[in-house]
Amino acid sequence: MNQQNLDKDEIALLQKPWVKNHTTLTNDDILELYRLFNLYCNPRTRRIDLKDVMITAQHLGLVEKSPIVANTLQQVSDQHGDGGVDFEEFVRELSNKLGNLFDQKGREQLFTLVDIDGKGTLDKDDLKKISDELHLNFSQKDIDEIIHNVAGYDAVDITAEQFEKYLGKLTNRRKIETEVLRTK
Repeated sequence: MNQQNLDKDEIALLQKPWVKNHTTLTNDDILELYRLFNLYCNPRTRRIDLKDVMITAQHLGLVEKSPIVANTLQQVSDQHGDGGVDFEEFVRELSNKLGNLFDQKGREQLFTLVDIDGKGTLDKDDLKKISDELHLNFSQKDIDEIIHNVAGYDAVDITAEQFEKYLGKLTNRRKIETEVLRTK
């Protein structure tokens, strides 16, 4: 991120402790959300009505193109009814829906988010949809490997428990690797 291209409000935002210490979103993610927020923001109240965001998302076809993102925005919108939200609250609510990979509840929330059809498992088709939506471009071999690594060689899908347990191991390993690098 090049701070020369940022306006003074964006630079001030990046200095806030809640932004610097955010566990789910990067500074770039927060800046993108800030720019989106400002498109809908009432200049007097510095708040947005999430229903306006959802109407635009529907008109742009976001529901079909990115159901995970649309589902997350819809959940946050439903929570607030007719009330508006300020930017910090907007980011906090989105982060809560996305889930924090560093705790069990967050990983369970993430599974609920990606389990769009609500069947309690992720199969090859689900993983392909997620890959396409997030532009990860996983091949069928990649998807098979993911299922085998998470659920076992003979598995055809991933349960919520397997998903949470696997991500827990991954995040713990990353924490340890980060600590080792810091102490060097």
